[in-house]
Amino acid sequence: MALQLNLEKSAQSLRLSLDKAGIPPNIKAELIFDMDVSGSFEHEHEEGTTSRLIARLVPYGMVLDPDGQMDVFTFSDGKAHVHHVGVVTPEDCDDYIVRRVIERVPGWNGGTTYSHVLERNLQHFGWLPSEPAAGGFLSRFFGRPQEPEYRAQKRSIVIFVTDGENDRSDYARTISVLEESEARGDQVYFLFMGACEHDVDFGLLRHIAERFRNTGVVIVRDLDGFVELSDDELNAQLLGPELLAWLRS
Repeated sequence: MALQLNLEKSAQSLRLSLDKAGIPPNIKAELIFDMDVSGSFEHEHEEGTTSRLIARLVPYGMVLDPDGQMDVFTFSDGKAHVHHVGVVTPEDCDDYIVRRVIERVPGWNGGTTYSHVLERNLQHFGWLPSEPAAGGFLSRFFGRPQEPEYRAQKRSIVIFVTDGENDRSDYARTISVLEESEARGDQVYFLFMGACEHDVDFGLLRHIAERFRNTGVVIVRDLDGFVELSDDELNAQLLGPELLAWLRS
């Protein structure tokens, strides 16, 4: 119950920050949380730091998402290692990564590629068609191709958390996914969070944030300290001028 009360307080603080920035309560966006499950992030997952991070972000779903929750995806290297874990809610956020992710998701302790999870995010909220599922016997027998599924298009914010650089083999594909999204006019804002205390430059994330109008980046060198920030300090870090402008648009 104490956590529940804290989340309500944090949601009120976020609502006040948005009010001050001129974002009225009727402005909504679906929320996605992408979590890197590559091997280098294992310690932060197992000690509960990333579970505390996701709990700190739950108020963003409470305030901005029409359903009051966030969809959670995990990723490491490659298409097969992108996984939709489900949703996180105020009632279910305690130790979420520890309970739902560690050693339970495809690609646990793998490498790092960004493009495939970004593509899945766009499919999930209708900006790209979902790939057709494998057809049944009759479809294969008659040679009828399965049609891609089109979901309803939903305005959305993706909070993407990684502790490492993208594999260089995936640089061009990542840029291409974002270029095509921008060209289509997808109503999606990508907030990239590079979280690593070591000497990781996050050069690609910095480049992406400068290049695209619907992307931002926050570099966190002390994730333990970040999850202990006050509500106002956390909101100041995440609600950059570009994201606020996107919400108003």
